[in-house]
This record gives sequence, C-alpha cells and structure tokens, in this order.
Amino acid sequence: MPSHAADLARRLARNAEAVCRHYLSNGHREGRYWLVGDVANTRGRSLYVRLSGADHGKGAAGKWTEYVAPRVMLRICAWVLSHRRLTVFTQHNASTLRGVA
Repeated sequence: MPSHAADLARRLARNAEAVCRHYLSNGHREGRYWLVGDVANTRGRSLYVRLSGADHGKGAAGKWTEYVAPRVMLRICAWVLSHRRLTVFTQHNASTLRGVA
C-alpha cells in the first residue's frame, strides 16, 4: 500500500503546475513557484508550491510552504492568551516569538 501512495505523490509532483491550476485556481505562476493565499484557494501570496525540482527530498517539485509573518503569529498568540485558550504549543510559540517583533 505505501508504494501506491508514493507513486501517486510522484505523479502529482511531476504535474505540479496542472494540479495547482485545477485545485488552487486563484493563484498564479511566478518563476518556479505557484503562489496562492492558502490551501482553501483564497487569493493571496502566502502559500508557495514548488513547480519544478528533484523527484524527492529538499527542493522537490510539489513541496509547499505557507508563510505566516512573525507579527501575525504574535497577534494570534496574544489573542489565544487573552481568551485563556492556552496550550503547550501556544506557550512555546509565544515565548519564541516575543523576541522577533
């Protein structure tokens, strides 16, 4: 079964631009990347999908990253802390990001 998933991942990566055009249609190509707001297909430039690259590993086609600015993350953490929805994850990120802003 894992070989089927790996095979599917490789085929999707080889056709990364076509996949992005279909599922992330509110985005656009910019160089070697497809840029869109997020995985919900909103407009924007926060989600980057690599369109070309190696078959696997670092720099592989199909790899994606969603960028959240440190100041935005601080605002999210402040809201969570103010509403007493504190988790270990939030505590760690809030303490890590205090020095960034």
